Amino acid sequence: MDKVRIALIGNPNVGKSTVFNALTGSNQQTGNWAGKTVERRSGLAHKEGLVIELVDLPGTYSFTAYSQEEVITRDYILRDKPDAVLAIVDAANIERNLYLVLQLLEMTSKVVIGLNMLDLARSTGVDIKAHELSRILRVPVVEIVAAKGQGLDKLLQAAVKVGHSDALKSLSIPYPPELEEKIQRMEEVLKNTGLAKRYPLRWLAIKRLEQDPEIGQEWEVRAVVPVQAHADACCSTGNAVSYDLKSTEDLPGDVLLSELAQAGWGQEEMEMAFADAKYQYINQILPVFKSQVHSGLNLTEKLDQWVLSPIWGYPILTGIVFLAFWVSFILSAPLGDLVSQGMSGLAELVVGVMQGLSIPEVWQSLVRDGMFAGVGAVLAFVPQIAIFFVLYYFLQDSGYLARAAFLGDRFMQMLGLHGKSFFSLISSYGCNVPGIMATRTLEDPKDRLVTILINPLIPCVPRLGVMSAVTAAFFPGGQGALVLVSLLTISILLVMFSALFLRRAVGQTERSAFVMELPLYHLPTWRNILQLAWVRTYSFLKRAWTFILAASVIVWVLSSFPQGVPMNESWAGTMGSWLEGIGRPLGFDWRIMVAIVFGFTAKETTLSTLGILYGVAANASQSIARAMTTAMTGLGAYTFLVVYMLYIPCLATVVTTYKESGSLRWTAFGVAYNLLLSFAVGWLVVQGGHLLGLH
Repeated sequence: MDKVRIALIGNPNVGKSTVFNALTGSNQQTGNWAGKTVERRSGLAHKEGLVIELVDLPGTYSFTAYSQEEVITRDYILRDKPDAVLAIVDAANIERNLYLVLQLLEMTSKVVIGLNMLDLARSTGVDIKAHELSRILRVPVVEIVAAKGQGLDKLLQAAVKVGHSDALKSLSIPYPPELEEKIQRMEEVLKNTGLAKRYPLRWLAIKRLEQDPEIGQEWEVRAVVPVQAHADACCSTGNAVSYDLKSTEDLPGDVLLSELAQAGWGQEEMEMAFADAKYQYINQILPVFKSQVHSGLNLTEKLDQWVLSPIWGYPILTGIVFLAFWVSFILSAPLGDLVSQGMSGLAELVVGVMQGLSIPEVWQSLVRDGMFAGVGAVLAFVPQIAIFFVLYYFLQDSGYLARAAFLGDRFMQMLGLHGKSFFSLISSYGCNVPGIMATRTLEDPKDRLVTILINPLIPCVPRLGVMSAVTAAFFPGGQGALVLVSLLTISILLVMFSALFLRRAVGQTERSAFVMELPLYHLPTWRNILQLAWVRTYSFLKRAWTFILAASVIVWVLSSFPQGVPMNESWAGTMGSWLEGIGRPLGFDWRIMVAIVFGFTAKETTLSTLGILYGVAANASQSIARAMTTAMTGLGAYTFLVVYMLYIPCLATVVTTYKESGSLRWTAFGVAYNLLLSFAVGWLVVQGGHLLGLH
């Protein structure tokens, strides 16, 4: 069966992922690019006897070499040479999108443009003539509305046709004469080098003039040059000789670059000149294929007057965030109860069968009090997690989260962080693992490291679920809502303090500028939302039936043996007695300390551990929290909530921290910092409570 390999590129927020998901469905694979922390997605589509491999390249605004996304996308097109490249373009923001397309056309002519979001563009009064754009750029242009599945078959057919055809005559962007003269001089210098035999010569000349760092690093250690030019360089082989490049000063074109620099054409001036020339060309061709049907404010502009307002924007953001949490808690409560009741009924059924088979009591206890009690307590939070992710991806797909990041940039800049750090912190309210992975969008390594280290101070959904259950037991009614708000406030204040402290610890002194594109508001694609939410929820479910199940069984064994002794004399009780001295100043008994230790494996196991240690059956999680009321006071419960919210992140988060930071030293520092900070703040809460006469 014939196979075609097609790459998808585009700016962020142009609907590239929507196209990819619609064409590949469930036939997708995810992972990381070799040696990089950027996610790689590929998928298969079948059409007319063809197997079509689609590679979803990272979203990027350009093909320079300032971020991993840019380098990965550019290198895949140049080195892996896909049969065709699908460039997805937002019709409503076509000027900015065409800058990337022009850079792409300098690398390959085997391009098909998917003109997306035409319905949104037309709603703002913009009309795009696809046939005129195709004529100018000399590549097929297909009109699509990816969110509705319109035009995708035609787009895929065009890409397959281009993939099977010979290379078309590529567009040669008409640069001003002064730039053209420099390009031609550099082409003459590079035309016989090794890289010029693998890459388009005109593109290579432009990148060399821009002093692209990746080109400098990649340049072959052994270059091929004419004999006449370097007859005494080495030993002749045919009509050329080989010589070793000893340093970057030996790179081909350095003499020309030095000459240009003396004439005032340094690296920055050259980059700006080529960028300006591309935008001038876009402005020249724009009237040919684009027209504005009517003027006036469109829906996005009207909404942004409120959403991006320095006065109203922040209250709106706060209201939306709290509404998302409120909806996830309210809607999930009855569903969580149903899950708990279902697990309880299933436990009774399984134990009943075991009794009928005369299976020993110890094994019945393992199933009832270990497996079902532990995993059942955790599964009760699955509806809450699923609903949260649906709401999160709804806000992301609608275009609002980009506005939230814009508003959050001011707050982030106060802390010396990048506005993109806001995306990471917001993601962490769902789960710290994808929150830390979201730091991949940060170009500055030090910005990334600081954001990774403060990330675990944000309570994830599992932690929020446990906190909600304990809060409801100790602080009923409106008092509980105030307690949760106070806990989240403590978390945010500590994020601020830690960011300022950690910036100094990692030596981050410069503040990065934040530039991003704000997409038009649009109704999200529910298929995309549900698919992404299901991937995250399924990942949680896999952990519940594997990792958390194993942890629950271990806790049951530790709390049940030696048999015939009270639980406080079991192995778990013995371990708890060793730790009780640490927890006593905070009002924690041995059960709480054991639960805190096991919470390191996964935060959800704290609740399953408490359920087992307090002897609660696999039913509503709130009963576990109520069982705790016999073991601690209200002040002790609040202290537990503070420590639990802040102490060392779960094992998966620690592993992700190591993978994303690439540093065992900083990973260990982050774990130690969280642990010390949580107990220090917990101790301050206890002392403050005693001063206020609380117990």
